[in-house]
Amino acid sequence: MSDQLDKFQRRMIAWKCKICAKNINWPAYNSSCSNLLTHAGQCLRKQQKPPDNKNLATLGVTGTGDIDPREASRMSFFILCISLCALWCAEGAQPFLALEEASLKRVLHPIILKHLPTRKMVSKAIHMLYLSTQEHLCEELRVHKGALYLGVDAWQTPNGFDIIGAVVYRLLDNSAGTVKLDAMPLDFVQLKESHTGEYLARMVQYIVEKFQLKNRICGIVSKNAANNGKMVAELEKLGWKRFKGEPQWIRCFAHILNLIVKAILRLFSRDKKANGQAFEDEDSDEEKEAQDLIEGFDDEEDEISSDEEEVLTDVLEKSNGKLKEDDDLTLADIDDFEDKKDDDVYTSYSCRRSLAKFRTIATKLKKSPNSKAQFIALCQENQCKRPHNVKRDVPTRWNSTYLQLSSIIRCEKAIIMWQRDKRFGTTRSIHVSQEDFDLAADLVQVLKPFYDITLQLSTSGSARVAEVVVMIDQITANLSAVITNKNQSYPPALRNACRAGLKITNKYYSLTDCSPIYRISMVLHPSFKDKYFKLAKWPQSWIDEAIRLTREMYEKWYKPRNLD
Repeated sequence: MSDQLDKFQRRMIAWKCKICAKNINWPAYNSSCSNLLTHAGQCLRKQQKPPDNKNLATLGVTGTGDIDPREASRMSFFILCISLCALWCAEGAQPFLALEEASLKRVLHPIILKHLPTRKMVSKAIHMLYLSTQEHLCEELRVHKGALYLGVDAWQTPNGFDIIGAVVYRLLDNSAGTVKLDAMPLDFVQLKESHTGEYLARMVQYIVEKFQLKNRICGIVSKNAANNGKMVAELEKLGWKRFKGEPQWIRCFAHILNLIVKAILRLFSRDKKANGQAFEDEDSDEEKEAQDLIEGFDDEEDEISSDEEEVLTDVLEKSNGKLKEDDDLTLADIDDFEDKKDDDVYTSYSCRRSLAKFRTIATKLKKSPNSKAQFIALCQENQCKRPHNVKRDVPTRWNSTYLQLSSIIRCEKAIIMWQRDKRFGTTRSIHVSQEDFDLAADLVQVLKPFYDITLQLSTSGSARVAEVVVMIDQITANLSAVITNKNQSYPPALRNACRAGLKITNKYYSLTDCSPIYRISMVLHPSFKDKYFKLAKWPQSWIDEAIRLTREMYEKWYKPRNLD
């Protein structure tokens, strides 16, 4: 009871507040509690409102000085904003300057704009985010059970930086019991010296040791460039536990396909040493203009990789030795080269003219919108299949010649009508004849398997080492069918081109013997085992060797050890 009295001189009830600990005197005859609830509400609001001089130290957070909690909240929001902007730029390959675009700022909230980072801050944030994940990646790879293969490639970015990238390949077994192939990028390192084999080996060594994988790498996948061969030889000297040099080097088969196609088309290309025009027998100004147009089109594109040219030249060997560095493929380099006949449908010279005409058409349609509109209208009128366009033949783009020839065949009727148009068509000397269409049809038949296989290899998760030998056998059979010419339907020009391609194919077929991985993977493939070897009529000694290599790898690395 309270010492205070009410109006009737009776002692009042004292209610003690649990928040402020003050006594609230209330007469006993008044059963209403509204004033008590009002007092309780006021105390709760006072308790929830932070004082102006409150800091993190008063909340028990030490080592922060006099930082205001509201300032800490603003700092957290700023860090979050930088992280999200860095992820947006990294995942979408956006330039850092994109955050400073006025059109982007107009759709952002004013609070976001207030904390929007600069391009330098985003660049640093991306590096910090990557470094923060490295420890997690190292731990994930450390506990992984199974083989690890390293993919290595070097290229130049659009802004002129030379980069070498490394990707680790592994099989992951999820909780459901299914296994999938996983490709995880490891690192990207800027190259600051000449791309020699020794320098590339040092960069690969740096990446591998950075993630502590030097004794776990079972093989390396890369292009067929000469400096990569030297790189593999230098890595062999490091004495890694499971990597033994060239036997564990897996050459990029898509790159090999591109080399074979280039060898086939090389007989139809212009001689680099020639200083004349493409059509040496013609003096027409119109043809010179057309050739200038073709050369200008080629100049717009990047030059063919010097590495690919070097590999192609090295592989096309003469019977008594390798070609010199400055040698091109000549008639003497191809075995059983056939002479042309007067009744041939087309010759090597006419093929060069035909391909030049096709490039002229593609360039004309690209450069002239009016010609393109007229061409599309003719395609629709003649019910040509879509797309109504002639693809460009770009030297640095794989299968671009096949795609151009396919579009020529697809739009054949429209091309015949369009080229006759004096306003929008081509000059008479560039008109495409039936001979040109015959060449296009034959080359499409020859190049289509390369396009299909490249498409399969480029599809994520569909490329298998076990299928490389099968694909090479398929290519060999297709080229051999053209060379033998049982139906007498292919002229010598095309058969000679296929001989050059077959020479490249046989070269890399023989290189599969240098690595046991190809044969082991075929033996372990449930659809092949040793049956494919028998169907392909391999000698029994070759089959026994493949089985021996498989058994040897199992006993060395995968057979359970006797713990006793």
